[in-house]
Amino acid sequence: MAPQIWENSLPHTNDSIPTPDSEGAASDAFPSETRNSPWQREGLWLVLALAFLAFLYRDVFVWLTGVWTNNADYSHGFLVPVFSAYILWSNRGSLRSIQPAESRGQGKGRSDSGLVLGCVLIGLGILARMAGIYMRFQTLEGISLIPFVLGIITILFGRHAARWGAPAVFFLLFMIPLPSFLSGQLSGLLQSVATKVCTFSFQILGIPAYAEGNVISLSNGQIGVAEACSGLRMLYAFFALTAGACMVIDRSWQEKAVIALAAIPIAILTNCIRIIATGLAFEYLDPETAGHIFHDVAGWLMMPVGFTILLGALSILDRLIVPVESVSVRSGLNYSK
Repeated sequence: MAPQIWENSLPHTNDSIPTPDSEGAASDAFPSETRNSPWQREGLWLVLALAFLAFLYRDVFVWLTGVWTNNADYSHGFLVPVFSAYILWSNRGSLRSIQPAESRGQGKGRSDSGLVLGCVLIGLGILARMAGIYMRFQTLEGISLIPFVLGIITILFGRHAARWGAPAVFFLLFMIPLPSFLSGQLSGLLQSVATKVCTFSFQILGIPAYAEGNVISLSNGQIGVAEACSGLRMLYAFFALTAGACMVIDRSWQEKAVIALAAIPIAILTNCIRIIATGLAFEYLDPETAGHIFHDVAGWLMMPVGFTILLGALSILDRLIVPVESVSVRSGLNYSK
């Protein structure tokens, strides 16, 4: 009886030896330990890197916040990081094919290339920052954020993650103000274009108008196309909105290029509509009321009007570009019969 008792007390060998099926079931039963731990580890490094970046660029962030608050042309800068985060969220499905563990030890060839590329990008960011400090060029200091952030992502998560996050990171360029010399030239050019287009439009509408510089003289008053009315604010903000929309919509790159390029004439047209509406108010309403009320109301309506024109352009583009479905040879022969 003793041998039998000893034999029954032993565990069954079939239950103690793991099988491939049991290993698969275990991995499915504990997905957090096997799958989420690399992302948690890399996420912790990312938080520490971003904290170091915030400390390193604290004076740049203070400058950007001041520009967004005090300069109406760049008041949209507060929304740019938010929309950049939305771009990442909308493309989150691509993260399934990215394995952060491969960028930190598994597959040395891939990790080495990601490490080298990330160090090069961070080096470019540091050089751009130093050049901006030396030349007292704050816009260049802001631009140096872009390669620095891309370098951090490349080192921590690899080249595939950097390619995934590159559109959202480059979209941050729209939160950086233009250099003063460039914004001055663009503003002067836009003022001249708006003055000529609006003067011609008034004449077409039968309203006596002529331009002297950037001032349009009407029968009941004058409209000065000042720097604030040049349309630079509308152009920069609307182009940022259009570029962001191109990053999230599902269209071919040709259509996205057409949509992005259409933002420039749409912004100019919207600003001209605002000036023309103000001129009509000067002609048929009280000039003081038109100057203080209608001008401001038209300014608030610029973005909705531009967005409506963009939707109309997209509708026309849908009718011009018709997708062609591929038809097999056999189905074509059967259809001909």
